[in-house]
Amino acid sequence: MPRGVGCNPSPYLDCVRRKSGFSESYSTMKQLPGETIRLLSSSQVITSVVSVVKELIENSLDAGATSIDVKLDNYGFNKIEVRDNGSGIKAEDVPVMAIKHYTSKISSSEDLERLTTYGFRGEALGSICSISEVLVTTKTAADDISTQYALNSNGHVTSKKPSHLGQGTTVTVLDLFKNLPVRKQFYSTSRKCKEELKKVQDLLTAYGIIKPDLRVTLIHNK
Repeated sequence: MPRGVGCNPSPYLDCVRRKSGFSESYSTMKQLPGETIRLLSSSQVITSVVSVVKELIENSLDAGATSIDVKLDNYGFNKIEVRDNGSGIKAEDVPVMAIKHYTSKISSSEDLERLTTYGFRGEALGSICSISEVLVTTKTAADDISTQYALNSNGHVTSKKPSHLGQGTTVTVLDLFKNLPVRKQFYSTSRKCKEELKKVQDLLTAYGIIKPDLRVTLIHNK
């Protein structure tokens, strides 16, 4: 068949393209929006109530806390509160305390070899912000009073007000999985809720065993 007639220069490939409607100039693959990327990433870091409690407790331990109080409303799906008597968050660190990949634990990959803290990735609080409403109340030894900060889904501070709490940090997580309906539905049964509460109880018991000087309490309001 001469050039310019029929399927050329690759007859089979060109004919397949015509019949299938395939075009090389259009791709069905598109980059996800930043907000969707953050949500997907956060849903892998924070998968349950117990994962929230674990991350917040480890933040408290890294802050030198010797007393940690955990409160759950409706098995933690309405409210999770973790209060400690640790060192608190310095005012200059507050603007980035929940921004992903900001951390005071490491500054380079070499620091990983001598890491002594539980957390170091700078992901936990930022991930929690992406899938819930978060309030952080904190006071250092140098502060006159504690301050409560409201955070948005990106971990940025949106408002602040004075508080009456003592030294340490209290993180309040409201409406967990608010924008993940399938995840929320997964935990909607009584059996799943009770299983999650048992996991939290077991987690706190484990910390109490490995850290005998740590005072830890759990209160659950259905």
